[in-house]
Amino acid sequence: MRRLYWRPRAVSQSVLVLICIFSLGGLLAVRSFETTVKTPYFDKKIAAAELARDAMDAIKQERLRRGFSIDPSIDPSRSGMIGEAMSDVTSVPGHLPSKQTSINPNFAAVVVDMLTRAGVREGDFVAVGFSGSFPALNTCVLAALKTLNLQPVIISSASASQFGANMNDFIWLEMERVLYEREIMPFRSAAASLGGMDDEGGGLSEGGAKILKNHILENQIPLIEPNSFTESLDSRMNIYRERSGEDNIAAYINVGGGTVSVGRSAGKKAFRPGLNMGASHHALSIDSVMSRFARNGIPIVHMSSVMDIAEDYGLPPIPTQLPEPGEGGVYVRREPSKLFALAVLAAIFFSLYVFVLSDLGFRILTTSSRKKEMSSPEPMI
Repeated sequence: MRRLYWRPRAVSQSVLVLICIFSLGGLLAVRSFETTVKTPYFDKKIAAAELARDAMDAIKQERLRRGFSIDPSIDPSRSGMIGEAMSDVTSVPGHLPSKQTSINPNFAAVVVDMLTRAGVREGDFVAVGFSGSFPALNTCVLAALKTLNLQPVIISSASASQFGANMNDFIWLEMERVLYEREIMPFRSAAASLGGMDDEGGGLSEGGAKILKNHILENQIPLIEPNSFTESLDSRMNIYRERSGEDNIAAYINVGGGTVSVGRSAGKKAFRPGLNMGASHHALSIDSVMSRFARNGIPIVHMSSVMDIAEDYGLPPIPTQLPEPGEGGVYVRREPSKLFALAVLAAIFFSLYVFVLSDLGFRILTTSSRKKEMSSPEPMI
């Protein structure tokens, strides 16, 4: 015998409207009741930020030991990572708010986030281009590289823009050596150039160039002395290939806006700040270290436009005191509660079953004190 079941001949329009309102309310509730969850590699990010904090403190202590004072009017967090307005080794003007914003150990966590999203794994070789203009960012990159146990091939530009590592007797290569000799970081630059325009020391006086060459010699780092922009580019690419050997470069990290790394004026904004898993045709057409790596499908971590990156990751602009590791949106994210979302979805399906697919809703409505006129159920076979 065929089974008999009952259902209303027609579902009340008001009931459908109520179900719709209930569903929309449930959706809004799910979006409103969010939970905070840790982002991937949370522990690595914390470790990198703590290492960056310790490294910055070591640089600060060495700076003070050498007799270089800290001016709170330009370095409100008294970090010791802000240089001078002008010096012999200053190559170009600098943007002070960007330098101040970069002094945040949590940028090390940002670099960890970018590298892991790029698919870099423990033991991989990573090509790095440092600028003396952003010593704090350089330090954060080193902290991320050490925390992830990567093998960097580093080429540094010795000169710096205003407010960077531009003290005549305490340039970036000196800071790097402090971290190495105190066994805070295990890395040293594989080579260095004068930096400046076209990587040939453009913008420096003869005396400034001599100071930088002496620092490079004292640190026993090979000097790149190109005769042209292209020659500098070729030299850097050869060093990266030779130092990585048979292993492929897993990513390229650029800090700052060095001409050879990002390209001449047209290339300054060809790549997005942050992680670039690919590049536009326009970006690839501009010859630079970044574009050469990008043409081979190698991810680019572009640490430039610092204030934009800080905003993207919830880091404060121009902090007045050094932020603590663990602060910022790079560590946690807000997302809907999965359990609550499932409960709301179950309630919606239950209401559909009760009022649309079965006669339970009809019976509930007909026995309520606010009974509405509905057709009597009829048997359906």
